[in-house]
Amino acid sequence: MNEKYRKIDPGLPERLGGNLKTLEQVYDSSFTQLVEKDLPETAVKCGAGINEERKLVLKYFEKEVVADTDTRKLYYDEGQKDVDIFSATIILHYINTADGEALSGKWISYRELPDGMFYFRTIAGVLEPLLNKYEDSFKLLVKKVKQHNGRISSGFKNGVIIYPFPYFPVMLILEEKSEEFDADVRALFDSSASHYMKTDIVKGLLVNIVRLLTG
Repeated sequence: MNEKYRKIDPGLPERLGGNLKTLEQVYDSSFTQLVEKDLPETAVKCGAGINEERKLVLKYFEKEVVADTDTRKLYYDEGQKDVDIFSATIILHYINTADGEALSGKWISYRELPDGMFYFRTIAGVLEPLLNKYEDSFKLLVKKVKQHNGRISSGFKNGVIIYPFPYFPVMLILEEKSEEFDADVRALFDSSASHYMKTDIVKGLLVNIVRLLTG
């Protein structure tokens, strides 16, 4: 295990299950793809900015990350700490995939994403830690979401919206545990989601969202 990534994220080896080398290859190829793009056009499509050093600056949850195409490094703007490799590959995927499609305001389930039927049965397991932590306290979930650039949904009861990326909102709907029913949680996405991220990568993003909200 590369000690650099262990220091950034001590829990990374267990989550990756030995896939670090693959992620490093994806990271390198993703940066190669980004270097070949028109940076100003890419910034517009993914909702990023460009600083004076012509580096891409993108909001990731409540923090800003910098994509330096010269050094091929991805780091948090504040403190310049490297982004862990799992998150970095997701961020670079979003940047490279984004085509600037307008948000529709229409929410869809994971199974409605392209090829979502292939993966959707695994999503309940991804979201399960949210149930374990917030099954009887939607208010606590709201508080946590607001700490990470999120808000309460105005259109869905017991819904919160979190923004891992500027053009990729994710809604979580939590039904609290009652005397008659167990708690339940669902994840919804804007119908434009496939213009910004492939469905299997969305699952990885959900893993990060759950980890962030339960940590």
